[in-house]
Amino acid sequence: MNRLIIAACVPFALCALVPAAQAANFGALPTVSNAQFAHLASDLGNAFSYHDMMPAAPLGITGFDVGVTGSDTHLAYPGAWQAATGSSASQLPAVGLQVEKGLPANFDVGLVYDVAPGTPARVIGGNLSYAISSGGLMAPALTIRGTYTRMTGVSQFHLDTRSVEVSLSKGFAFVTPYVGVGRVRTDASADGLALASARLYNDKVYLGVDVNLGLFNLDAEADRMAGSTYYGLNVGWRL
Repeated sequence: MNRLIIAACVPFALCALVPAAQAANFGALPTVSNAQFAHLASDLGNAFSYHDMMPAAPLGITGFDVGVTGSDTHLAYPGAWQAATGSSASQLPAVGLQVEKGLPANFDVGLVYDVAPGTPARVIGGNLSYAISSGGLMAPALTIRGTYTRMTGVSQFHLDTRSVEVSLSKGFAFVTPYVGVGRVRTDASADGLALASARLYNDKVYLGVDVNLGLFNLDAEADRMAGSTYYGLNVGWRL
């Protein structure tokens, strides 16, 4: 039990080591330019899009995974972040909860809820995935996934993401590396402000590793999209 408690605290401990966005309440949003607003949307699109942090193999109809997550996104445009929030931070940490459930016919469904410490931003989202190949002793697993997320909690500022991804994984004993590529659409708008809405299409690539530690799984992942880099850690209880 003590091991489980320690493991669950790992993502939160890592986020505590990351410089938090200082009182980043987006109060300076009315002063940013359209270019800065688009850059801000691009960075948040990576930080707040759906990151599955699991191998491609389906969970199966009786399978499920409940995990705590911690992440740190290195911003490609820290100047845009500072212009909108007044914070000089170049990294955006987040912690959250992720739930995945296996469905019949190689489908999985997932939900996520994230909080970005030091900001009012909250993120809710979901995904639906289908395993084209479940994998096996010699064959890798191959999955296609559709995702959606929405940022809440920030007055006047609306942001959501949609993506289509393909993920590949192959297990070796208790370690399963995985890789993936995707296309992410980010939509951002600001109510009542003289800012043009932004709709961005960005490609992303990611790689990760899943380690089965018996009672729980540890997943580490790195994503690269539009110049920003996302690092995530998930500690989950998987059946």
